[in-house]
Amino acid sequence: MSKVRIKLFEDNHYSLKFLYRKKIDVYNIEYSNDGNIYTIEEKDLEKLELDNPEILSYKGIRSLFIKLKRNLYFLISIVLAIFVMCISSRVVINVNIVHSNKDIRALVEDELYDLGIKPFIFKKSFSELQKIKEKIKNDYPENIEWLEIVDDGMRYTVRVEERIITEDEEEKPYCDIVSTKDAVVLNIVSSKGQSVVGQNDLVKKDSTLISGQIMFNESVKSHVCAQGEVYGNTWYRVNISVPYEHETKEFSGKSKSNVGFEYGSTYGRVFKVHYSEYEVAKKKIFSLGSFAIYKEKVSEYQTKKDEYTEEEALEKALEEAREKLLLKLDKNATILNEKVLQSSTYDSIINVEVFYSVKELIGKRVEREIQIEEGKEELE
Repeated sequence: MSKVRIKLFEDNHYSLKFLYRKKIDVYNIEYSNDGNIYTIEEKDLEKLELDNPEILSYKGIRSLFIKLKRNLYFLISIVLAIFVMCISSRVVINVNIVHSNKDIRALVEDELYDLGIKPFIFKKSFSELQKIKEKIKNDYPENIEWLEIVDDGMRYTVRVEERIITEDEEEKPYCDIVSTKDAVVLNIVSSKGQSVVGQNDLVKKDSTLISGQIMFNESVKSHVCAQGEVYGNTWYRVNISVPYEHETKEFSGKSKSNVGFEYGSTYGRVFKVHYSEYEVAKKKIFSLGSFAIYKEKVSEYQTKKDEYTEEEALEKALEEAREKLLLKLDKNATILNEKVLQSSTYDSIINVEVFYSVKELIGKRVEREIQIEEGKEELE
C-alpha cells in the first residue's frame, strides 16, 4: 500500500473536515504555518478532486521506484563498473618473471607462453597452475630448482630459483685458522687440524688458533686445511648522544575510511582528509596496469613535544648504543655485559660512553705455504 505526503493550504480545521467528508484516512499530520502536510493513501488522491495537489513525496513501493528512476544512470554505471571489475579481475594483463638472470627469464617466459600463461588471457585454476609449474621443472631439471606462480591481482608474478650445480671446492693443502681481533678464547671446536690455544687464553689479532700442521714428537708429519669454530670474548666502546627533548605521536582515537587511487607516480584520494596530522594505513583492492585503488584507514594524531627524564634519556641512549653495536656484529654474536663508562649532559643533550663485552666468532681461514726442509719428504 503506497502512501503520499500532500500539502493543503487551507485552515487546519477545514482541511480535516474536508478529508473526513471525502472519507480519506489520514495517517500523519505535520503542522506548518504555511499549510499542513498530510499523509494519505495514494489511491485517495482522486477523491480530493483537486487539479494539481501539491505532492511532496511518496512512501512505500512507489517511493522506491521514484528513487530508482532518479538514480537510474548512476545505478547502471555502478552495475557496469562491477561487471567490468569482475571480468577484468579474471584477466591477466601482465606476466612478471622475477630473476636476475636474463637467460632464465627468457627460458621461463617462452615455456609459460607455450603453456598458455601470457598477457590478456583468463586466469587459470589452481590445479592448472600446479601442472604447469611441475611440467616446467620436470622439463628443465638442470636449470630450474624451484618455481612459483603467484596470482597478484591482474598480474601473474613468477618467482624462479635457478639450479646451480657447483663443483666441490678444491681444498687447499695447508691453511690455519687465525684470530681476527684481540680476544679471550671462550670456546674452540676443531674439526680438522690441531688447536694451539685453549679456553680462557688471551690471543692477539692474527695469532694462530687452529693450526694446519699435524705434529708428532715435535716434528711436522703432514699438513691439512684447518677447519673449526672459535668463539672469543671481545670488547667494544660505543659513544652515543641523545637530546632530552623529543617528539612523539599521540593518537586521538579518531579515524576515517577513505579510498585512494594511484596512477604511475600520482596518488590521490576520493575524500579530502581534514586532519592536520595523520597516519595512513592502506591496502590495495584493485589494480589495472599502472592504475591501482587502495582502501585507506586514516588515523589522527598530534605531535607532542616531550622531554626525557635523566633515567629515560640514559635508557634511550643505551638502546641506541646496542643497535649501533649490533650493526657491526654478525648474527651469531651475543652481548655478555654492558657498562656505562661515563655520562655527561651539555646543551640539553646526554652524551654516553658504553663498554661492551661480546661473545663472537673470531677465527678466519688463512692459506699457508708448505715449507719442506731440504732432504726431507712430507709423510702422508
